[in-house]
Formats: sequence, structure tokens, C-alpha cells
Amino acid sequence: MQVSTVQEALVMTCEMEASAVQLYTRALSLMEQLGRRDEPLYEGLDQMRRDEREHLRQFRALCGEEDVAPERRMALAAAAQNVLFEGGLMGAARQGLLESMERMLRFAMRCEAISAQKYREFAAMAQNPSAREALLMIASEEDGHLAVLEAQYKKEGVFNEP
Repeated sequence: MQVSTVQEALVMTCEMEASAVQLYTRALSLMEQLGRRDEPLYEGLDQMRRDEREHLRQFRALCGEEDVAPERRMALAAAAQNVLFEGGLMGAARQGLLESMERMLRFAMRCEAISAQKYREFAAMAQNPSAREALLMIASEEDGHLAVLEAQYKKEGVFNEP
């Protein structure tokens, strides 16, 4: 779906951030099921979930409800679910990407990279300096999340799951 205004981009970012919160919530649940709650990765993922919640709060503050028609908002929300993964979080789950920490980390790395790229694209569209600045700042934070995930992925022994 083509995004034609900054307001539409902000609607998309809100939905993408909501998906990221769901992803990290699922990852934390998986770690708990595997008895890995005391590991540093758990705290790292929990911090990323808190960051994504803050991003969502910031984007919602920028996103005017009246600037995008309800039907268009629904279409954008549906399209945003496919930005990070075709079929959204449920599609990822159906393909088994949320079943192991290795798959979860790879999926999360992909999501963070795509989010950072999209936010930079949306920032380039923004006429409003505060919206552009917020998009670029959060893109940078997503880059930081990606670096943390990549380091954890490369860490020896991270995937010794029962």
C-alpha cells in the first residue's frame, strides 16, 4: 500500500510499533516457557519492549485522529501488519518463527532493520520538523535494538534450548 501523507505514515508507524510490542511480548513468553527468565537476553528483550511501547506513545501523540479517514486508517493498519512480516505476527507464528530463540532473534533483527528503514523513508516525507525529528530519533533507536540483537545472536551458546 502506498503511503501518501505524513499522517498516513504515522498511522503506519503506530501499527508497526504495536506489532513490535506483540513480538517482544511473545519472545518473553517463550523465554519464560523455556525457563530462561533469569538470562540477560530476557532483560534485553524486556527493555526493547519498553522502548517500543514508548515509541508507540510518541507516535500516537503525533498522529492526529482527524487527519486520516477511518476507512483509510483501517486499510493502513492492515497494511502495516504486513510491513514487518507477511501475514503479520500470526503469519510469523504460523511459519514457526516464534518457536525458538534463534528463530525469534532472527525475526526480531529483521523487524528492527525494516522498521528503521521505513521510519527513515517516512521522515523524508515529513514537512513537520518535530515529526521528522521523532521519526529519525526512533529509527536510530531501532538501529540500536538491531545491534543488541545481533550481538546476542552471535553470542556463543545462546541457543542451548531444552
